[in-house]
Amino acid sequence: MKSNNPEPTSKMSACKEKVPIWRVVILFLACLSIYLYLYTNAFDGMKSSAVYRVVEGDLQAVWKDKFGSVSYYLKLLEKADTSLKIEFSAGNVSKQEQTTQSPTSTVAAKIHSNVNTQQLEKYRSRILNQENVPILTLFTTWNYNPDKNLVHNLTVTNWLSLHPFVIPVVFTNDSDVAADCSRKGWGVLPVLVSAAEGIPVLKYMYRDVMEKYNTTFYAYSNADILFTDTLPDSLVQIITNTSLDLTQPGMIVGKRTNVENVTLDEGSDWYNITWVAKERGKLFTGWAEDYFITTRPFPWHDMAEVVIGRRAYDNWLVVHSRKLKYTVIDATKTVLAVHLTTEAGNFEGHSHKNRDYNHNLLVKMFKRLKYNAGIIECIEKFTAYESGNFSIKDRTVLKGCATG
Repeated sequence: MKSNNPEPTSKMSACKEKVPIWRVVILFLACLSIYLYLYTNAFDGMKSSAVYRVVEGDLQAVWKDKFGSVSYYLKLLEKADTSLKIEFSAGNVSKQEQTTQSPTSTVAAKIHSNVNTQQLEKYRSRILNQENVPILTLFTTWNYNPDKNLVHNLTVTNWLSLHPFVIPVVFTNDSDVAADCSRKGWGVLPVLVSAAEGIPVLKYMYRDVMEKYNTTFYAYSNADILFTDTLPDSLVQIITNTSLDLTQPGMIVGKRTNVENVTLDEGSDWYNITWVAKERGKLFTGWAEDYFITTRPFPWHDMAEVVIGRRAYDNWLVVHSRKLKYTVIDATKTVLAVHLTTEAGNFEGHSHKNRDYNHNLLVKMFKRLKYNAGIIECIEKFTAYESGNFSIKDRTVLKGCATG
């Protein structure tokens, strides 16, 4: 039966007549003003607030779609409005907060607050304009492992955020890993030389990336290490503000900060990584070295055929380099390297099959080994910021650090 009741139409028409368009515009402008007020005030010492996290999330969403890093996006905003100045730094910590932080937390804050953002941006522009080559080829290796999906996803995103300073590369013969990393912007190379039932031999990975990519430094890192802008900052500082001879063999290593159960959000950007390192991080022993940054002249072709992920190779590389009088530098004070600690723990390499492969190989080659001389505390040089100035300083080491 056809209804003769016009009431719904009448009510809708009446509603339209009672809400003029100018009122909607005023309401919109009022909401926008409130948002902008909260936006601008969020960065006046409120970086840990919920408002800041919302704004930061918006910027991160834009970054993931288009830009190489958050700081680059902020740089574009600064060009449009010189009054907007946002710095992603964990250095703005109140005196009250400093007294409640652990020593490791304080170190993490100081490391990040020393980043020379202005110089980094200048170097970024030079790389993008092809006036300088990228600073670092950073490579690692893994095959598909469902237990480490989160770790590997965080590493892929994190290393990409270091563009254009860093070229991330994965060595793998796993087609799924290769396709996924390539799709996301990583370089992909096959594992051509392996030992100990399929584990990549380190020296040949260095050989392959040096043939493929032209950068100032080359570095292997474990696949569960996240970095912040402190990594490119330290390398830029070494290139521009120190007397390190890049035409000679040199190696840069450092301690890592262990953090358990890092979430996707916590590992999503440099600020969050620094924050979680301050809150839950613990600086690890000097016996563990998880990344090896070397100059192009470093003679990897002369190194022993040690494999990654098994004990002994890291300390041997350091003590062997020291014995040959290569420049070895400890970057712990200026590079934040966060280890994504999982259920496997912080000594995962000691529990694997073939865990003694490297040790057995090195004993055959060198007979007498002094692994203790290859720990971080035995390295004679270290990087540091003092009063805002970056330098490579000398360290007095103990007698037990002698390589002979």
